[in-house]
Formats: sequence, C-alpha cells, structure tokens
Amino acid sequence: MELVESLRFRLLRIELLVLLGVIGLLLLVVLGAYRRRSSNKVVKLVIWASYAVSYSLVSYTLGLIQSFPYGNGLFSVWAICLFLFLGSADSISAYSLEDNDRWKRFCVHQTIQAFWMGSVVGTFTRKSDFKVRLWIIYAITLMKTLTRIAPFRWASNSYMLSENTKCIADYMSYEHGLHHERDPVTMRGYRYVVAGEDELERYVPQPPDYLLKYTGAKLVTVEQIWECDGGLLVGERGGQLKDLCLSMALSKMLNRRFAGFQPTESELHKAREFLFHGLLHGKNYCERAFRVIEAELAFVHDYFYTKYYIIYSTNNMDTILSLIMIPLCVWQAAGLWQHFREPKNVLILIPSHNNRNYDALITFVIVIGIALIELFQVLLYLASGWCKVALISRYAVRDSWRSSSWVVKSIGYIVNLKSFRNWEDSLGQYTLLKNFDHKPRLQDALHCLTFSLVDEGRNGQQEGKHVRLSRDIKEAVLESLKLTNGRLTNGVTSLQANQVFDLLSWACTLPTTAHTILAWHIATTICKEHSMGTYTHSHASVACTLSNYCAYLLVFAPKLLPDHSCVSGTIFDALVREARELKLQGEATLAQRCQKLIEKADEDPEGDRLIIRGARLGVQLTRRIQDPAVRWKVLHDFWTEFMIYVAPSKDAWAHLETLTRGGEFITHLWALLTHGGILNRETAVQNHDI
Repeated sequence: MELVESLRFRLLRIELLVLLGVIGLLLLVVLGAYRRRSSNKVVKLVIWASYAVSYSLVSYTLGLIQSFPYGNGLFSVWAICLFLFLGSADSISAYSLEDNDRWKRFCVHQTIQAFWMGSVVGTFTRKSDFKVRLWIIYAITLMKTLTRIAPFRWASNSYMLSENTKCIADYMSYEHGLHHERDPVTMRGYRYVVAGEDELERYVPQPPDYLLKYTGAKLVTVEQIWECDGGLLVGERGGQLKDLCLSMALSKMLNRRFAGFQPTESELHKAREFLFHGLLHGKNYCERAFRVIEAELAFVHDYFYTKYYIIYSTNNMDTILSLIMIPLCVWQAAGLWQHFREPKNVLILIPSHNNRNYDALITFVIVIGIALIELFQVLLYLASGWCKVALISRYAVRDSWRSSSWVVKSIGYIVNLKSFRNWEDSLGQYTLLKNFDHKPRLQDALHCLTFSLVDEGRNGQQEGKHVRLSRDIKEAVLESLKLTNGRLTNGVTSLQANQVFDLLSWACTLPTTAHTILAWHIATTICKEHSMGTYTHSHASVACTLSNYCAYLLVFAPKLLPDHSCVSGTIFDALVREARELKLQGEATLAQRCQKLIEKADEDPEGDRLIIRGARLGVQLTRRIQDPAVRWKVLHDFWTEFMIYVAPSKDAWAHLETLTRGGEFITHLWALLTHGGILNRETAVQNHDI
C-alpha cells in the first residue's frame, strides 16, 4: 500500500511538472508577444522565470519519468510536450542580447535534450497504440525547437550579425548611384531593400572597393512597391501597406548601426530629403512618421529577440510545421479521449476506483492545450508585419498574383488582420524635488538577501507613474525638428525665437547635458507649482511631461543620453545630497519644497550648486516673464528642441536593449534622425541646410 501511495505521489508530481511546462510555454508565447508593449516589471519577471526555468524543469521531469518503475505510453506524450517548452515559442527566442552570443551553448543543450527525448519516446512507445503519430509529432517538435538556434546565430554580434548586415551596408554605399532622379514623396529613386537580398547570388568582391554587389535584379525595393498599381496598394489602406514595407527596409538599414557599420547615405543630400520632404511631408506627417518608425523598431525587436525573421526568411517553414502539428495533436487527443472512456491496461498507470483513466484525461487536456497554443502562434504570425510584408513584396512584383482574384482576396484578408499595438506609447516620469528623499530600503534588503542578484538601490531613485505619449507631444517635437531644419542646438534657438536669449542663455552653457537637464527640470517644476490653478495650457502640459521624461532618462536610462552614464549618475547623486543638505525633505508638499528652494536661492544669488542654479532659473522664469502663456511657450519650445538635441547617440545597443521594455520615445527619435543622416550633434550643425 505504501508503495502504491509513493508511486501515486511521484506520478502526480510528474503530471504537475508537465502541466507546468505547458503553462510556461503559454506564458512565453503570450507574454513574449506582449513584452515590447509593456514596461511592467511583473511581466518581465514572469517571462524571465519561465525562460530561465525551462531547461531545469525539463531535465528534472525527464529524470523522474525514466526512473519510474513502470513503463507507459503516456510518458512519451509528456516528454514531447516538455520538449516543446524548450523552443517552440515563436514570439521569444532570446530574453536578452547576451543570449544571442551564447548560441553555441544553446545548440549543445538542444542536441542533448533532443537525444534524451528521443530515447524516452523510443523506450515508451514500443507497445503503444500511438507509436506512429508520436514519432511524427516528435520529428516536427525537433524541427521547431532546432529552428530556435537560427535566430541566435543570425542576431549574434560575434557571428552572423555583421556578415548578414554587410550586404545591406555594401548595397547602400552604391544605391544612390542606381537612379539619379528622385522624389521622396513618390519614393522614386529610393531603392531601399524590402526583400530578396537573402535569395540572390552576389559577385565575389572585386577591387578596388571589394564590395558585395548583387548579380541579379530580383531585389524588391521601396521604389517597386510604390510604383505598383495593384488594387491592394491604392487608397489609404494601400498607403499604410506601402509604409509597412518602407518600415521593413528602414529596419534593415538601421541594423547596420547595431553591427557597427556606418550609414554611408547619411552624408548625402538624399537622406535629408527623405526625412524632411518625405516622412515629414503632408497633412498627417506626424501620424505617418511615427507609424513608420514604430513598425521599423518592431521589426528590429523581432529580428533580435524572436523567431519571426527566421520564419520570414525560410518561407514560413515554422508556421507550416505548426499547421501540421495542430491536426496531429487533435488526432492524438482523440486517441487519449477514447482511452479515458474505455480504459486499456496499457495506458493505466494508477488504477482508479470508478475504472476511469484520469491520466489519459489529463494528457488529453495537455495535448489540446498544445494544439491551441500552436493555433494562436499561427494567428499571431499571420497578423504580424512580417507576414504582411512577405505577401505584399511578392504581390508587387508578380503579375500572376495581381491577376488572380482568389490570390488577391486571400492576401487582402490576411493583411487586414489586426494585431496588437507595436509599443506601449508612454513616457516615464521623474520629479526630483518630489522624490529626492526616497530611500530604497526594500531594494537594498533584497540586494543583500539575493547576494547581489537584485541591484543595489540608489537614494532618490523612485520612478513616477508613466503617462501617455500624446499626439501633442509628438507634433510639438517634430515641428521643432522641421523649424530647425535638422540643426540641433541645446535650446538656444528657441530662446532666440522667443526673445529671451539674453536672460536665459546662461542655463544652456552648463558643463554637461546632465547639468542642463536637471537645472531646467528644477526650473520647470517651480514654474508648474507657481502656476497651480492656471496649469491648463497645452504648452504647459508638453513642457512638464518632457521635463519629467528627460529627468527619468537621466536617472533610469542614462545610456540613452549624450553624457557617460557614470557622469550622469555622479551629478544626480550630488544633486540629491544638495537637496537633503538644504533640508527640503522637511517640507510636506512639493509646492512648499519649491518655495523653500526659492528662498535658499535668494539667500545665495551667486551660488554655484546645481540645485541653486536650477532654482535661480525658475525664479527668472516666474519673476521676469509675468505672462504665464509666454512663460510656458518658452519652456515648451525649449524642451521640444532639447528633446531632439539629445536624441542622436553612438550607443546603438543601449537603444536596442530598451525595445523589450516597452520602448522609449527617445529611441524613436534616434531612429528617425538616423534616416535623415543626423547621427550626432556635430554633423547636424555642420550639414543642416537641405
């Protein structure tokens, strides 16, 4: 009796672990598709836990199965379900960029697990009624999990990324000479690569430039997509599909920066025309420009963190395998249901009192769950931009597709499938005078208890609630970019335009970008508290939101800003100490803290402490500019100009890392400026005429 109870407990443990593996797969599929749309830390933690535990859970459960004293055909079904957990999630292949460079280790792990799994299937299917279908399912599962190795290799910075991106880098070095007439509105002369570069043979590099040049004319380019007059590419919806193909082309160009290649077209007048007379042209230029950039960055994210690029480049092989897997799972589930209703000894592990095979029933539920997960993955890919670009790029160059009514209807149905939004569309917020007195006691305790697994906290580092990225902010920033013609300055242009340059220009000559951000952030906070009751103007909302966002970047994402992250951190820590030395934490409300800081600034008019400088700037804004509308216009114009000024960055990988956390507004601006040839602040000043 004790033996039976012991076996029953072991069996229950195996079943629960298999069920946990299927739940883990579901979480990876769903949350993997959702994570670039969310900055929620709980979502990241769940994904990390599911991703990290996969190998340990599978290995431990296989050990339990093999050590079980009685053999059974259900064990092979459970083993295959566990194998799916290791690499069947299309929406996530890598949790972080470092995972891509560990592709060899992953390959070894997958190979070991594949042989181990094959051994289990072979051992427990010798007398099983499910032998044939299980071996077919195992073969498909093996192919699906092994396809996870390819995304690692392609996105690996130490292996394939540079090699794959070089063909685009070489092509763009001579693309401008392929067509001398150009129009950034109709995209004539813009032969940016949408598709086909992987399928073509290339010349062996020849002197003197040794560039990889394509031997054929089978490339699908942006110009070809725009010139297509097919019914699917006309009207407003057709324009959106064309823009989606443009996003794909731009993503391939942006990938060069992650591989270390210089965008050669940045030195050409053509790039400036594309940005200012193409993307930023027309009635709804703001909506269109951000739609193109958002889709582009979604493609970039998927290239580095999911299997979608491999599915796309292998003619949807993984999706086809999923479509084959679904009926096989249903077939397997039907057999399990039959064994539940009419139990056979071969599938009974622990007999029940009512002569029912509940092990088969549990396995039936698990297999049906696998089928539903595979169906969900197919639908996710069909609704993704990858599938739509693949179809449209073929539709644009194949007359037979455009002349076939059923092909057109089929493509039309797929491209109209709705997907999730690309990004979170929110801005992080931080208010220094509100949060400088924060003490990270809980985080410090976790830092000690987890032996530094959790990072140590920083005084004053308390993130505020994210706010929606409004249309007003997008339009204001892009309008500032258009007004300056791409000539990036740190706010002085807006001060000159508002005739306050002599009064406030000193605050734009501070030693570092961090100094400038914090000084103007403190001043903006003072102006906001000074205007309480009249804080309704759209200029005020934009200025305060961007001020808090720049402070948030400095505190929580300093690598995205021009200064070294250590410089930003040192200045922030010093400012927190200064605020505490002034005893501002003794005031209960933000308004009282601002008032006390103003009093301290009046007592020390020549003080060089940064917090006093920020207060002095706030005093000048509130006392010397009496009209609130004018004051908020000055701050609005400063922050929109400054937002563009800090966007160029040489640290491309820092931007790439943010894509799994909901994305950052500054990353969208960075990508936008890249395609206009604005790679840094120096070249923006030197080559601003367009």
